[in-house]
Amino acid sequence: MNKESNQGPTQKTRLQLFDRHTQSSDRSRGKIIVLGLALLGLFCVGLGLLFYQQRPVKPTQRVVTAQPITLHTKAKYAIVIDAKTGQILGQKDANQLVGIASQTKMLTAYGVLRAVERGQIKWSDKVPINQHTDWSNKDSDTYAHLDIHAGQAIAVRALYGAMFTSSANDAALALAEYVKPKDKSQQAELQQWADELHLTGSKWYNAAGQVNRDAFDFEVKNAQPNAENKATVTQLATLAWQDLKMDPSLREYYQKLGLVYHPTPDVNKIAQTEYSKFKQQVLPNLHNADNFKFEGLKTGSTPDSGGAFTGLLKDRAGHELITVVSGAGRYTDQIERYQYTVDVANEVLEHTVPCTFTAGQTIAGAGTVVNSAVKTGKTAVVVQETKTYWVPKEAQSSNLGVYPPNKINQAPVKNGQRIVKLAPALKTEYIPNSQKTDRGLAMISTQNEATAAWWQRCFNWLFVYS
Repeated sequence: MNKESNQGPTQKTRLQLFDRHTQSSDRSRGKIIVLGLALLGLFCVGLGLLFYQQRPVKPTQRVVTAQPITLHTKAKYAIVIDAKTGQILGQKDANQLVGIASQTKMLTAYGVLRAVERGQIKWSDKVPINQHTDWSNKDSDTYAHLDIHAGQAIAVRALYGAMFTSSANDAALALAEYVKPKDKSQQAELQQWADELHLTGSKWYNAAGQVNRDAFDFEVKNAQPNAENKATVTQLATLAWQDLKMDPSLREYYQKLGLVYHPTPDVNKIAQTEYSKFKQQVLPNLHNADNFKFEGLKTGSTPDSGGAFTGLLKDRAGHELITVVSGAGRYTDQIERYQYTVDVANEVLEHTVPCTFTAGQTIAGAGTVVNSAVKTGKTAVVVQETKTYWVPKEAQSSNLGVYPPNKINQAPVKNGQRIVKLAPALKTEYIPNSQKTDRGLAMISTQNEATAAWWQRCFNWLFVYS
């Protein structure tokens, strides 16, 4: 009895200890399971990251090299670029500073477009003409100008158009004065615009492109009388490209046969345009077998640099090229600069072929983008805007590959929404101002897609994304 009594508590104690040990083991086992699951999750994430980071990005086709050809033109300096992407297609001494004369007005145009974009001025604003910008008493054959006088006011749009259609010097000077801060010189403002466009080393004195002594009230006193605005043909092509990017309607100006403007509300004036002279005197004398269409932009010439022209040309297939020729014959000649323009465009087409991606096109090997945020884990895409790239004829193919799109995590997705930019599989050169957004292909979605549930996102991220 006493022995059993003595054994009872001991057995009870052992049972309690056993229960405690069992509970402790269960807790430990639970911790091990949780830790194991956590480690497994980390392993999967690490594995996914490893695959994601180490997977090489290969283009859908081999990379094509397309360096600019050397132009064999009689012009001293020349360049040809694609008007949309800024790809340099051909060049000759393209980085030599030369006098640019009235081609300066493309920089003045940039200043106007910049001010309009920033809301600083409006196209309908009336620009006052003062004694400094009134050139009505000057010889119009030597100094192109409108018939406007001090005390009158002309709309920004009219003066802007006059720079391109009639090369009006008074229009350029009046616009520059209107746009710039009152406490800043015209020369300083021009230089700031040039710096914004990375026109390194270019020189600027007045907004009209006149030799310093012929700028009259805008002569820079601390510069030589014969100082002139200078830039390279690459920089002129950059200016034309930037102006067209900001104002596509520039294509319409060169087709005008007459410029109508209103010095006062009740007075209409009309001036002959450069295109009118071109159509009558130049076009019939050009050797233009490929029928390039001249769409703009600006002539310019100096006795030292000779004839020059920055042009926008369109070929039969609709491809647009920006061309610049300088030192293209005598500065008074009206034919050679245009003939050399046609010649350099022809030379480019003789040595290159266009590779065009059209709007709505599905690109082979890049028709979907991995998107972990949508249910299917992928978003179908097509080309948003038609773009052309140029490759050497010896590449023996007009097909060009692209680098596959980046993986994204974006939802919901709407039909027509821009998703990614694709880079062409092309090793080439572009003008300095052309950015990746200008060179690349914007891709848009083809359908609406809803946001995936959290577990679908995890699945996509671990298995589709990696």
